[in-house]
Amino acid sequence: MDFKELKYMIAVAECGSVTAAAKKLYISQPSLSYVISKVEEDLGVRLFDRSRSPVTLTYAGKRYIESARQILEINDNLRKEFEDILNEEAGEIDLGIPTERAGYMLPRVLEKFRRSFPKVNLRLRETRSVQIIRDLENGNIDIAILPGDPGDLPERFETELICREHLYLVAGRDLITKDMILEKGNDHKLPLVDLHKMRNIPFILMSEGQYIRKYAERILREAGIEPEDTTIVTSGITAVQLAKESLGATIISERAVIPLGGTGEIPCYRYSRSDDKWDVRVVYRKGAYLSRSARFLIDLLKEEFDKDH
Repeated sequence: MDFKELKYMIAVAECGSVTAAAKKLYISQPSLSYVISKVEEDLGVRLFDRSRSPVTLTYAGKRYIESARQILEINDNLRKEFEDILNEEAGEIDLGIPTERAGYMLPRVLEKFRRSFPKVNLRLRETRSVQIIRDLENGNIDIAILPGDPGDLPERFETELICREHLYLVAGRDLITKDMILEKGNDHKLPLVDLHKMRNIPFILMSEGQYIRKYAERILREAGIEPEDTTIVTSGITAVQLAKESLGATIISERAVIPLGGTGEIPCYRYSRSDDKWDVRVVYRKGAYLSRSARFLIDLLKEEFDKDH
């Protein structure tokens, strides 16, 4: 059993296909099939049921993959710890972050990070929240920045709070009538709208797999709204721009409002008498070794964004 074999077997389990795994690993399909057969022969058990499509794991296969991931994580932790001991201050951080959030958060911390760790390569995995969680579980990324309730995450994850972000209802003023306003805004608070009176308003929702979609649907459902007229977008900034032009209302976090001028430029409203906020957290696997550079990046994020709130 060697590390390369472990990585090969994990790739097959994740891809559900020997052909797809071979393509991902940049090796030939016959070579990968030979490795699988060799491992199964050495262990004396079948790990994959290749009579099905996609390929499925046997019970022995599930135990093998679980142990393989643990072995690779131990090796990765040890390698990172030795890098720190040698004080070379070089290496890589694989960071998972939702699309657009990187452009909002990282410019404020990267210069300081690079001054302290100029030899560390920060590799971004920008995608939907559900894929980031999957990548974190599979060991494809080291840490992630995710919004939402930590209770929605698997128990094998550790989280640390970076900051809390406001959530707003954004809607062009042509959509919000006087009878929808429960409280007028003042110097400190935005106007409060009655969501129950917005049942006939078109809504702009984010695509499936983004945490804000799940969050917004819950808020609308609690108000008795199941919008039939919806526009689905993948960009929070696009959602805000469309809402500003009265093409629909959207529930969105402040990180999509700030780049467009903030609440002074964008028609934002409260939909709850108490300001609604959600947590933005750094997430990593329990037991994972955090290098000095990763720890420094986390602390930078906390310092920079907590001061905004």
